[in-house]
Amino acid sequence: MTEAVHGRRERKKEETRRRITISALELFHEKGFEATTVDEITERADVAKGTFFNYFPRKESVLAALSEEWMERAEEHAAHHGRTASERILALFGGVAESYGQDRSLARMLLRVSMERMVCPEPDVSRTGLYQLVVQAVQDGQASGEFRSDLSVDSVFGVVASVFMGTLIWWVGGGPHQEVVARSTVSLHDAVESQLSIALSGIRRPAAAGLTE
Repeated sequence: MTEAVHGRRERKKEETRRRITISALELFHEKGFEATTVDEITERADVAKGTFFNYFPRKESVLAALSEEWMERAEEHAAHHGRTASERILALFGGVAESYGQDRSLARMLLRVSMERMVCPEPDVSRTGLYQLVVQAVQDGQASGEFRSDLSVDSVFGVVASVFMGTLIWWVGGGPHQEVVARSTVSLHDAVESQLSIALSGIRRPAAAGLTE
């Protein structure tokens, strides 16, 4: 197979995958995630049902793939906008928040899938990548004296990841605070940045946080 033929085949595969994804998301918006069937997705995307399963093992996999795509964007964002360890962590989670924050109803669906995957024993490339990036930032921050050295990197990751997830759960709404969130005009990005800044102030060494020892 020539390189040109291989390139065309890969582009066609990517176009098909994108068409299926867009069709699925449109239907999720129109009918809701639960009410949408794979048959309806394939009909709108104009592909065979078998083609759908070549790309996505199940309906939930469409959201999982989109979540991974957003994670990749966040990694690129953090790589270009972070300088200190704190800035890198803020940029990383801020990049994720930018994607999730574009559509509250879609973010709600993705959040549910993400939470299911958190307790799933199967490997999760996007979650592993996030962990590694945050851990590297924390280690660099400890080495430079920006962060406290008495904290384990896993503990720090647990704190910042929990803050992000808690803020995301709050922002998508639901539960007793749903009406409050609906009236709020704060963006997810700003909410995440605000909450993470509070958490990071407790992780920094006193001098790095602008405090006296």
